[in-house]
Amino acid sequence: MPVSVGSWVVGALLASAAVESPSPAPEAASEAPRSLFLAAELHGSLLSDTPNRSLAAATAGYGLRAGLRGARWGAFLQVEQNAWRGVEVATAWDAGTFNAALGGELRFAEGRCRTALALGTSTLLFRTPLDPPGSTGLFLDLRPVGLRWQLTRGFTLQFDPLTVAAAAPVLGGIPLIQLEYRTLLSVEWDSR
Repeated sequence: MPVSVGSWVVGALLASAAVESPSPAPEAASEAPRSLFLAAELHGSLLSDTPNRSLAAATAGYGLRAGLRGARWGAFLQVEQNAWRGVEVATAWDAGTFNAALGGELRFAEGRCRTALALGTSTLLFRTPLDPPGSTGLFLDLRPVGLRWQLTRGFTLQFDPLTVAAAAPVLGGIPLIQLEYRTLLSVEWDSR
């Protein structure tokens, strides 16, 4: 699986180079306007590879992203709450994790596509048989290619058909690591 995700990222970067217009003159590139952005998102996952849990362990959540971007590159802060569905009782949802991360993004294909990577912390929000709430570990979020549609001036709809997120709120003892293959939908406001 990591090879195919890596292939997506490499493909996205190559596609970016192929469809971007010629680079502007150096003085024009340095004048690229910076803008602030804020995005609200919903995500869900029906597949995971958590040990001793069903492959169909569902997750769902919501999050916010805020950042600063130039013409193509940007940096952001991402926070999200990610609920986990218990597999023992089909209707039970656990509070899951609270994830906070810093990340970077590359927009390409005239702003219609976006690739992003974020790294931060994951905090357990519920008690497990082995771990107390508040245990904190690592969080990784890879979004190989997201599709973007401008709705109005300043507002964009983004659809990420397949992303990979790893929430590892417990790293000591018996590690608790949830690897998720997510689908995301977000609405973004940009000050540009």
